[in-house]
Amino acid sequence: MSATFASQEWADSLATQLHGDAQVRTESVTWIFGPLVFAIDADPEHGFEAAAIRIDVFEGDVRGIELIPASAAERHPFVVGGSFARWKSIFAGQLAIGDGILQSRLRVRGDLPTLTRHRALLDAITRVAAAVETVWQDDLVDVTTAG
Repeated sequence: MSATFASQEWADSLATQLHGDAQVRTESVTWIFGPLVFAIDADPEHGFEAAAIRIDVFEGDVRGIELIPASAAERHPFVVGGSFARWKSIFAGQLAIGDGILQSRLRVRGDLPTLTRHRALLDAITRVAAAVETVWQDDLVDVTTAG
C-alpha cells in the first residue's frame, strides 16, 4: 500500500521495514551518536511543507522513527538536509546519500568524518526508504494539473 512521502503513514512503513532489515542492524552497531535527522525543504510549487524525519538508531537497534517539525531538526546533532527534489532522487536510487553529502548537494549538520565512516548505514537506511511504496507530492500535482 502506497503512502504519501513524509506522512505519518510513510514514516510508520519506513519504521517497520527498518526494524526488519539485517543490514541496517549490522551497520548501526557502531552508531552511538544520537538520532539521524533527514530534513526536507519546503516545495510550495508541489504542495510540500518542510518536514524532518528523525531516525533513532543506536548500537544495532532501530529505536524509533518519527516525523518532527522542520524547525526541531536543529536540536539534533546529525542532520542531513536538502530539497524535496534531491530527496526524491536519493530515494529513487539516482543519487547516493554519501555522494550527495560529499558533493555538497545536501547540507550536513554534525561531524562529517563520523557520517563518512557510517556511509554504509546511511546507504542502508536510504535503500530501505526507497523500498517504501511512496506517492510523491509533485506527482500528485502533475496529475491534478494535467486533467
